[in-house]
Amino acid sequence: MRQSISTILYSVKSPILSIIMAVSEWTIEQALIVGRTMEEGAIKLYTETAEKVKNPGSKQLLLELAEEEKKHRAYFQRALENPEMTVNIGGTKRKITDYKITDMLKETTLSPEATYQDILIFAGKSEKMASEFYSNLAEQFKGHQIGVMLTEFAQQELTHKQRLEKEYDDVVLAEM
Repeated sequence: MRQSISTILYSVKSPILSIIMAVSEWTIEQALIVGRTMEEGAIKLYTETAEKVKNPGSKQLLLELAEEEKKHRAYFQRALENPEMTVNIGGTKRKITDYKITDMLKETTLSPEATYQDILIFAGKSEKMASEFYSNLAEQFKGHQIGVMLTEFAQQELTHKQRLEKEYDDVVLAEM
């Protein structure tokens, strides 16, 4: 059962953000600032992790995700500068398969000693949280261009989760 948007409280955690607030109280500007900040946290995560991994394919995936998150941050920044001119980010219309691999795994935190497996689990769970966050936030702004943009972001984040879970399957599970 889906909760009413006015009763949902979010605890958004990223390396640089910790907010607890009822979404129904947010202005468009607040939503855009939180979205931009979340994207900045993802950029940092993927960029720093790419510097640590040795597998060239894994490094490439993480750098690609960082670049996508940089584009997301830019969309939020443009929308902050002019909320009436939100952009179509080219959200996918196809159904995204959620492998749910990271959903079933134990929560992990990131530390300097985090393994690649830890990072993939953390990132997969973060992308799921971001997708759900943007979906619910889109409901708050339904009927406004920002709602469409947030729905597209939700799909993009679910696509990121899918890519991370495929990487987990290909790299981590293959080594077991």
